[in-house]
Amino acid sequence: MFLARDNEIKELENKYRTGNFEFAIIYGRRRIGKTRLIEEFAKGKECIFFAAMKDSNRNESLIQLSKCISGSDEENFPVFQSFQSAFHRIAEMAMNRRLIFVIDEFPYLEDKDGYFSSLLQNTIDREFKETQLFLIISGSAVSFMEDNVLGYKNPLYGRSTLILKLQNFDYYDTARWFPQYSPYEKAILYGITGGIPYYIEQFSPELNLKDNLRINFFNSNSVLFNEVDNLLKEELREPGTYKEIISAIANGKTKYTEIADALGMKSGSLDKYLKILIQLKIISKKTPIGSDEKKSIYYVSDLYFRFWFFFVPRNYSAILSRRIQKAFDIAVWRLINDYMGAVFEIIAREFLEYRDPDLPILPSEAGSWWGGNPKTKKECEIDIVIKSATDDSVIIGSCKFRNIVIGLDELKLMEEYADAMGTRGKRYYYFFSLSGFSESLIATKSDTIRLIDIDSLYSIEPN
Repeated sequence: MFLARDNEIKELENKYRTGNFEFAIIYGRRRIGKTRLIEEFAKGKECIFFAAMKDSNRNESLIQLSKCISGSDEENFPVFQSFQSAFHRIAEMAMNRRLIFVIDEFPYLEDKDGYFSSLLQNTIDREFKETQLFLIISGSAVSFMEDNVLGYKNPLYGRSTLILKLQNFDYYDTARWFPQYSPYEKAILYGITGGIPYYIEQFSPELNLKDNLRINFFNSNSVLFNEVDNLLKEELREPGTYKEIISAIANGKTKYTEIADALGMKSGSLDKYLKILIQLKIISKKTPIGSDEKKSIYYVSDLYFRFWFFFVPRNYSAILSRRIQKAFDIAVWRLINDYMGAVFEIIAREFLEYRDPDLPILPSEAGSWWGGNPKTKKECEIDIVIKSATDDSVIIGSCKFRNIVIGLDELKLMEEYADAMGTRGKRYYYFFSLSGFSESLIATKSDTIRLIDIDSLYSIEPN
């Protein structure tokens, strides 16, 4: 199934229709669907698709490229003497007809000395620009692509005509994969997969959500059970250390010093690990809106990783012994709403920032806020804060993924918290609820108080 990449396909098609030389760079984290997007775009078009292989030497890669150019499935095919001659042949093929040439996972092909970037740059300038070739290179190593391909010091800098950084699907597009699910199930699906296409594809449309969850997460032979270890091993040199860091953050060690102490690391030695995990978008750093860096905390922002570290370690023995299948309702399902609390905040923020057709302000800064209340001397927290780009107006959001309705007391609490935060302009209060609202809160609805239940998140037409 291919869904929710309409804009990317449209941009690729627009470039394809020019008939001129075009050069697209497509990148994004592993499992995000880069290859699938390229394959969908290339359907029905003449295409040379060359997938670079990890740890292949230059000669092995040349043989594979030669086979791709020949289009032969036979064992005997002409092998080019060099990459220069192979690229020259591609230029000849594209001289009078539209041809797509894809180098998938370009970072696997590149040498430390930047040989292939230099070779491509030279070939683009001397040959490809005079042809009808549509060149596409893709890569999963995000930091490599941004630093060593898109970076201004790279030979390819400034030569691409289209750059697509693929993101995970948001909560709304994730739900399109399983339209038969209830809004409650759609939200949990997003909280489990984080909108990563490869993870969503592991779920069968023939099974209900609970059965899909049992089979795909709480089974030691499943892809999603093993994905954390596999992904860390593919991406990192010290997967064990990174896993310990993610585990510490997932278990409440959110401040820098807390993480370092939990791992027995000296101050400063943790920096490089956190930087890489942030680049991989497995963790993120956030600061209360309007506050300084001293109050910053780290959290697991990749929802797949967050779900895995919330449920798998505590049930590891039961999973390996297969006892989890009988204990699933008690060990997992009864805790789903607890896990989904933070996910529901992400869903609500995505709705406000990208899909609410009636947003009362032009948003600028968005996040959350926590701090002390000078009146009560207690700590307080606001789930969602969105500032206006044009004045001092602000959206104050509260999210509750619970089996109880939200009442008038929550409005009073948010008013108190907004006072503590020190907002000066007009306030718009948004309340997001799994189970609805009390009659007294419903009676307060106005242009500044909006109530949104989970059904509305999936029924309101997006912008």
